[in-house]
Order: sequence, then structure tokens, then C-alpha cells
Amino acid sequence: MHPSHLSLTGRKWNLHPQHVSVSDSLHPLVARCLSRRIGEKSLSDWMRPSLDHLHDPYAMLGMVDAVARIRDAIRNQQRIRIVTDYDVDGTTSSLILQQTLIRIGGKGLIDYHIPDRFAEGYGFSVDAARKAAADGVALIITADIGVKDHPAVDFAHEAGVDVIVCDHHLPAGESVPENAYAVLCPPQDACTYPNKSLAACGVSLKLAQALLRDHPKYEALLRSMLKVAAIGTVADVVDLSGLENRAIVSLGIEQLRTGRHAPGLQALLDVCGLSNAWISARDLGYKVSPRINAAGRLTGANAVVELFSARSPERAYELARALDDLNDQRKQIQSGLVDACIEQLGTETPDFAVLAGDESEGWHRGVVGIVAARIRDRIHRPTAVIAIMDELARGSVRSITEIHAVRALESASDLLAGFGGHPAAAGFTVPVENIPALRERLCTYVREQARGDLPAPTLELDADCQPRDLNWDTVRALQKLGPHGKGNPTPLLWVRNVRPSALRTLSGDKHVKFRVGALDAIWWNGGKYIDQLNRPLDLAAEIEINRWKGRTTLQLNIEDVAPH
Repeated sequence: MHPSHLSLTGRKWNLHPQHVSVSDSLHPLVARCLSRRIGEKSLSDWMRPSLDHLHDPYAMLGMVDAVARIRDAIRNQQRIRIVTDYDVDGTTSSLILQQTLIRIGGKGLIDYHIPDRFAEGYGFSVDAARKAAADGVALIITADIGVKDHPAVDFAHEAGVDVIVCDHHLPAGESVPENAYAVLCPPQDACTYPNKSLAACGVSLKLAQALLRDHPKYEALLRSMLKVAAIGTVADVVDLSGLENRAIVSLGIEQLRTGRHAPGLQALLDVCGLSNAWISARDLGYKVSPRINAAGRLTGANAVVELFSARSPERAYELARALDDLNDQRKQIQSGLVDACIEQLGTETPDFAVLAGDESEGWHRGVVGIVAARIRDRIHRPTAVIAIMDELARGSVRSITEIHAVRALESASDLLAGFGGHPAAAGFTVPVENIPALRERLCTYVREQARGDLPAPTLELDADCQPRDLNWDTVRALQKLGPHGKGNPTPLLWVRNVRPSALRTLSGDKHVKFRVGALDAIWWNGGKYIDQLNRPLDLAAEIEINRWKGRTTLQLNIEDVAPH
């Protein structure tokens, strides 16, 4: 595609060059897709994830001290509290750590705390440290929070409570809490652990590996915990191009497909409508994770731990259905807020969209991040969505490749009460009176960074093919590249010279469906382009197996369309 020749959605398509040689053992499309993924990694290792790809946990800075302190606490019958974030990564970390400590003799000594998003906010707080000290807790283990919570760690230390931190949220140049007993965080200075991209549940899994290494059922326990770690790893969108994260998710999915599950996990899979035999990383990301997250977004994440701890199938299904209902509520709230944001945008496309409304009018702080991502994808501009409560508002940013979310907020730090995050996503609090100034400051930042207009958004494609290549052999070959996620996206194919047939819209003209030869093709949210599809086209599409009402067919999921 010539740079001036953009797709119907205004994007430029980039076809990744091929570096992997085609051999008799590799399908040609697989060889092309691998070029974007394996780099210097061994092809045989990358294609065959195994337990051997889990690094030695003692290679992580702080692991020796953490293991010794936990064993000492259990030996001396000291109380231990596990404190984690309320999202999927945090709750799965809590589950892994609780089960591990029980297995090494901690039953009756451990409890857990998951902060309430609305009453306590994000992170390990001084109040949580104070409560632990008052409750007679001798050791706190945090996960997915803690590495930036210096005041809470300092308070616990002064109160005589040791803190072990398991985290991965350490911005470059920042230090870990010096008063922590041990910090397990691969990005920290002086840590030579090979995998810097572990999710917090992955860090928790490494601690579990170290603590369980001498357990007679070590491998069985590890494989069982991989099921939970796979869910958290996919949900937290960490890099899946490395061998260890790839092994965590791949082997976890293998266990989800073939192993027996506790009542809570099985009930959750059932309410998601998943057959164990066909579970994929996409299912974990789009079906399982949203239901787990819904608890922390709308009520409290303790419900997730209660579900996974349920002993009877009856109680498990009751709790799983409650999560399913919460997720339905979340989707309704989210849909209404997306519509409100689009209405507030109007016909303008600002350099940085800053959209705000009162929480009592549907601007729910639990979904502002998801909604910001939807608006960003719609307008290809960094977007902040802000929920106003009294005099202080909470916002979430989702940005584009060209604009670093945290640096953008740093440019307006004098207007904010607090902020933090990553290049693509960040959160902040802001006095309501400062929102207009924040909007102007962020737009100015984008204009200065872009030095003119932002470039057209790009779409990275793995390989090109003809419609005749879209068959069962191709799908089976491409499936071997999974599990998919960040760093290893689902292969996106440039399908050339397609002639659509049987065009029709779905869901009130929102989506469009058509045929490509013998295959169904779906373009979600593409209904507005239907009048431009009745001609030769190129498609940017994923090919997948669609299972519906007992039928199994091949289907194209359309990402974009361009004139041929």
C-alpha cells in the first residue's frame, strides 16, 4: 500500500519483511509470521514451550531473603497477610500466594486483603499497613502493588511489620522501598533476572516455585498454579514473545484444556460458555478476565477469591453467576459512557481528548480506562476519561504509540494531585477546577511532540496471501504460533483482491457480514462502510475457527479494508 493510499479507516498498512527461511517443516505463512516474533530465539524452543523455559527463581534479586523470611514466619507461627491489587493480575497473585503458603504449612496463619477501589483507592496504603499492625500481622506480602508505595512500607517497618513486595510496576529510574524486607521486581536495578516482563502473578509464581521446590508434589502443584498464572498474565497484557511468559500461558492453557479444576474455576469457565477442550488465550482475555475484573470495577474483588475457594459446585455456580451479572452491568455502564464521550466530542478531533462528567451521571470510575481505550481507537488520539466526584476527579489515559502517556501527564504535573502508569496507559487524580487547564496543557504537549500533524495511524500485517490460501491447513498451521497477546499478536493477514458477496449489516447496521468464497467474514463496527464494499478489495483480517451451536467453520475477522 502506497503511503498516500490509505484504508477505509484512514490507516496505512505495513507488511512485515520476512527473515525466517521457509523449510519443508514450516507452512509458508507461518514462516512469514515468525519473522515478526522470534528474533534471535531458537525456533525449536519457541515452537515448543516447556517447564524448562521457567527460569531459576533464585536468579531474582531478593528471592533468597523472601523465602527465608516466609519460612521463618511459618516456623514461628507468625501471622501473614497477603495484600494485592483488585484487578485480574492482583487477584490471581493472591490465589497463587495463598495456595503456596498453605502447602508449606501456613494454613491458619494467613489471610488476605484486597483494597476496595472506591473506599481505599489503588495501591498498598498506610491505612492497610496500620490495620495489619493492629491485627498482629508480622509479615505482609504485597503483589501487583507495593513497589511504589514507600509511605506504607515505611509505616509497616516502623510498626515492626516486615514487608515482602512482589511487583512489576517500576518506572525507569525509580527506586524500590528501602525499608522493605525483600523486593521481588525484575525491572529494579541490580536484578539480573532474565525476564523483565513478568506480570505480578508471574513474580508470585516464581516465589511459589522457590517455596515449593522441595515439595513431593512440586510439578503437579506448579502445573495447577500455571492455570491461574496464565489468566493473570494474559489479562495484564505483558509481553508474550519471551520464552518464559510464553511457557506460563501455553502450559497454563494446556492445563485448562486437559486438567481437572476446582469447583470455582470450572464454574467460571462454564458461565463464560467455554468448552475446556477449546480454551485459547483470546478466551482468557475476552471472556474470563472481564468477569474477574468486573468485581473490582463495580463492587469488591474479594468475590473472586471466594469463588476460587468455593468447595461445593452449587456455591461455586452461585458466585460465578454473580460475577457474570456484574460483567453484564459493567458492559451496560461502559456502553453508555462510550456514547456520552462520543456526544461530548462532537465533530471535533482534539489533539488530546479530555472528556469528563459527573459520576452520578454515569461516568463510572471503574470503567474510565476501558472507555478511554475505545475512544482512542476511534479517533487515534490520546484520550483521558475523567469521573468527577465532589471536588476531586479520577481519570484514566489511553495513548497512542507516538505519545507517552506518563510524560504527557508530567507536562501538567502542577495541575494534578497524583499520577502514574506506563507509556500506553496511565491514571491520575485532578482537582475539578483544573480540568480545563489540564485539557489545554495536554493538547499543547501533543502539538509540541508532533511538530505539526500526527502521522496517519499504521496497521502492522504479518503476511500477505490470496483468498484461496484461507483454508483449514492454514488455520491449523497458524494455531501453532499461539498463545497470542502482546509481543505475539494473532497473525493479521493482508488478503489481496477479494470480491465480497452476500453483503449485509447486523445489529442495527452496526456490523457488516459478507462472504469471501466459502468463508464468512465479519467486520465488527464496520457497518458504516457497507456502501464501499461492493467492489474488489484488500482485507486486513484474522482467520479463526468459529464454533457456534454445534457447527465448526472457518471465519475471517476483519480489522480493516482497503480498495484494491
